[in-house]
Amino acid sequence: MKKIVVFNDFPIFPPRFGGQVRIYNIYKNLSKKYNVTYICFGESKAVEETQICDNFMEVRVPKSLFHKNVNAVAGKLLGVSVDDIAAMFLCRHNRKIDSVAKDYIEISDIVILSHPYMFPLVRNYAKDKLFIYEAHNVESSLKKSLLGKGFLKDYICSKVEKVESELSIRSDLLFVTSEEDRSSIKKIYRLDENKVHVSPNGVDTDTFDSIYEKGQLVKERIVDQPLVIFLGSGHPPNVQAAKIIIKEIAPKMKDVYFLICGSVCWGVRDESRGKNVGLTFEVTEDEKLELYRVSDIAINPMVSGSGTNIKMLDYMSASLPVISTPVGARGLNLVNYEHVLVCEIPEMPEKIREILLNKELYASISASGRRVVEGEYNWRIIALNMCRTLDKVVDKKLTSVL
Repeated sequence: MKKIVVFNDFPIFPPRFGGQVRIYNIYKNLSKKYNVTYICFGESKAVEETQICDNFMEVRVPKSLFHKNVNAVAGKLLGVSVDDIAAMFLCRHNRKIDSVAKDYIEISDIVILSHPYMFPLVRNYAKDKLFIYEAHNVESSLKKSLLGKGFLKDYICSKVEKVESELSIRSDLLFVTSEEDRSSIKKIYRLDENKVHVSPNGVDTDTFDSIYEKGQLVKERIVDQPLVIFLGSGHPPNVQAAKIIIKEIAPKMKDVYFLICGSVCWGVRDESRGKNVGLTFEVTEDEKLELYRVSDIAINPMVSGSGTNIKMLDYMSASLPVISTPVGARGLNLVNYEHVLVCEIPEMPEKIREILLNKELYASISASGRRVVEGEYNWRIIALNMCRTLDKVVDKKLTSVL
């Protein structure tokens, strides 16, 4: 069994937010054929090893006190979380993770960077290894949109672009989450199109079966008004979307209750909210399923970001009709008024009312959304396709060596 070592800046177990969910499910499925070790930074004082399942282990290496302080100060200075950027600058100066990386790369056949931020750590140790970049976003473009302008911000963005450029060119294979990102990353870094492959975000549809009884969707009522849900991590585009709900959508729909869930709530906790907006903060997987069970509609009012939104697939797996902006639905093969309703922010109140009042439309989108996810966005299928692509590249590499 060939060995894969994966590097990223944050832990993935247990998976809670989008990036964690993707990495966990991809490599859990790949571990059926490959032995996978995932190496990241952690918050404890010692190296932690967690056996997630057979052939899949997570290794967390502690950040230095200086690293933690940089995260805190830089985050306040720039107004957004910069943990990944701090890892990019500091990873090669952490002796413990440097030693761990060197040891695991030496015994591995394949080195994968999930996000580009740990590349400075591994670039000199993986010269003779099969090298793969799993790009969740086009990071250079994403950081420019999140950080904006200013001398420090421009400097950081230029460093991110330099690292991603070198990694993209160095890699034998790139996985991106959408055709849009495939086109963009090829153009920016002038890459051979044959080495860039789409591996969309997905969902484990089986975990949502508890929402059904005897094959029928079961809804429960916990508030008198229709309940509309938005769930997200503290990722800045999610915070931006939550603020849009609070300031632009909910005030126009006093007879509808909006529930904002997840760590995104910390980014809007000080916002002035109407009585029809609630915050749950972090929720467990079981609590998330219960929230889907009692909700009527899911919305995704994203106006920025890259890659694809895993939350969209969760919503549809739970047979929740989804109303999304074009940005929120980006990268997914969805048809407007068949799998989802797509509109701009000013139209969202109108679309919410339309789907609440039209029972046939509600039922149709609910069912077709679930079907498209089962057929195209199941993690098992996505990982299988990645494995086939990976096998071809491995065989080609071995042939060239021989």
